[in-house]
Amino acid sequence: MSWQGYERRTMSVKKCLRWVIKKLADMYREQVITLEDELARIREKDDVSKEVFKDRTEKLSKRLQLMNQRYEALEKRRNLEVEGFKTDVKTLRARLKDVEKQLYKVTIGLGEDGDIRMLKDVHKTTTRSKRMQSELHRLKAAIYGMENDLRRL
Repeated sequence: MSWQGYERRTMSVKKCLRWVIKKLADMYREQVITLEDELARIREKDDVSKEVFKDRTEKLSKRLQLMNQRYEALEKRRNLEVEGFKTDVKTLRARLKDVEKQLYKVTIGLGEDGDIRMLKDVHKTTTRSKRMQSELHRLKAAIYGMENDLRRL
């Protein structure tokens, strides 16, 4: 083989190598561009997901605060109402004791007219006692109703 033939072959091999190198470089560039596009799309999707998560978290946090405030207000209201009912019960018990004392005094101070007077007083006292008992039952039912409502919350 001559020197010129050798040079031609070397040139054609060099051209082939350049062509292969160029094709490989183009192919790698396309892959890099495709992967960069996909990376950008994934980052954008991730940013959107983070934003949605942040919004949901904020909404749930606000809702939780509101529910806690409502619960505290209801708890305070229930405590005040229970306190009021306890006061009412104490007042009614005191009134009932007064009626019992009056009944005792009436039964001790009997005379000839005493039986009829005593029966009338007993009747009045019984009526008042029944009213007080029904009032106590109504208040007690209201307390239990409120407690049940609070348990359901």
